[in-house]
Amino acid sequence: MKIAISYPPIINKDGQKAMVSQNRNVQYFQKPTYLLPIIHAQAATWLKQLGYEIYWDDANAQLKTLEQWQQDLVAWQPDIVVLESTTPVMKFYWQTVHDIKKRLPNTIIIMTGYHSMRMPEETLEQSPTDIVLRSNHIDFSLNKLIPFIEQNSDGRETLSIEGFVIRINDQEIRSTGDFKQVEPLDKSPLVDRDLVQWKRYAYENGNFLQTPGIYATSVIRDCMFGKCTFCRYNGPDLTYSMMSVQRSLDEYQDLIENKGVKEIFDDSGVWYRGKEAREFAQGIIDRGLHKKGCYFSINTRFEYLDEETLKIMAKANFRFILLGFEAADDETLLRLNKGYQMPHVEKCLQWMTKYGMHPHLTIMVGYYWQTQEQLDLTVKTVKDLMFRGLARTLQVTLCTPLDYTPYHKECLEKGMLLTEDYNDFDMSKLIVKTPIPHDQY
Repeated sequence: MKIAISYPPIINKDGQKAMVSQNRNVQYFQKPTYLLPIIHAQAATWLKQLGYEIYWDDANAQLKTLEQWQQDLVAWQPDIVVLESTTPVMKFYWQTVHDIKKRLPNTIIIMTGYHSMRMPEETLEQSPTDIVLRSNHIDFSLNKLIPFIEQNSDGRETLSIEGFVIRINDQEIRSTGDFKQVEPLDKSPLVDRDLVQWKRYAYENGNFLQTPGIYATSVIRDCMFGKCTFCRYNGPDLTYSMMSVQRSLDEYQDLIENKGVKEIFDDSGVWYRGKEAREFAQGIIDRGLHKKGCYFSINTRFEYLDEETLKIMAKANFRFILLGFEAADDETLLRLNKGYQMPHVEKCLQWMTKYGMHPHLTIMVGYYWQTQEQLDLTVKTVKDLMFRGLARTLQVTLCTPLDYTPYHKECLEKGMLLTEDYNDFDMSKLIVKTPIPHDQY
């Protein structure tokens, strides 16, 4: 059986490319940026190990036009095509599925991704998609689904594995229930770097200070906190799980010694904390990997790493530390359920800069309740942190409600959304009512 893990090129009217593969919020980039979809890469690796023929089909990283991507996909004649969906590109994906089905009518189309997993019936109604995964654990889901499809011609009617919504015919769909993650994360294989053509992702990425850089197989699936209202890592359909420290260390050692990488970024929503963070950093030191000229980078939360842990991490050559700093006022932090308090922010940043790390702040503005006073406080606070050298870099995003997260549902319930067109959810403009005129932002 031939399986294509596909990412078609999506380019907006300004010539920017959509990076659906970021695994969280889709972003459009003007400057070339190629992000490896880690969980889909693990799924591809696992299916290859099961003996399936895998076509790694990332048209952005492979510099293909939409026409070239379609021609190559059709020429390969896959039995199954796996796509990843997210809110701002749903209309494109629905049309793409129609186009694929016209040219490959017998090919099974499987839709993954946060939007479709939360609105599976919508995707099945709007496109001839065959199956929607109701989980972010694409690797575990496909590992069970694909062999079942191969072995059972009546699989649409008889599949009982949890976590899928299936098209029976044009009038009927069926759900197999909610996905339940009961297997350890270590069971999913580490990414086969050659299969996913890792060098295509090794240079064009603003997170890398040194190249070639690489994304590690994420040590955390979903999020150990999982309560931020705006974040996709929030909801009953997500299941927190963690990779063992020694297994992750083995991968780092292989990437450094056998691939020659100079920077490794773990894009887990939130990386290890406490005992596991210290064990990992000490493991880097014990294996001598901190002397190989390679930097390590992570996402974390304020208050998750204490001074003792950061000191060991700095010795291990950790550099780029991304922290969500969504706002500086208490009301917004409470509404977002961020779980940290402002007095602790400066202390965390002081520790990181003390040990030579590069804190990177990710700020959001444009909440439907945000007053001018609240916005001014955030701007003032961020300026102060930057000018005092407590953060090295920052990025600012317009808060856009996505993928039926709690914040999105709240905006719907309160009538705060200004549009229902998914194309408008691309973070290029504010789409919620705000007390401040939009041009103020």
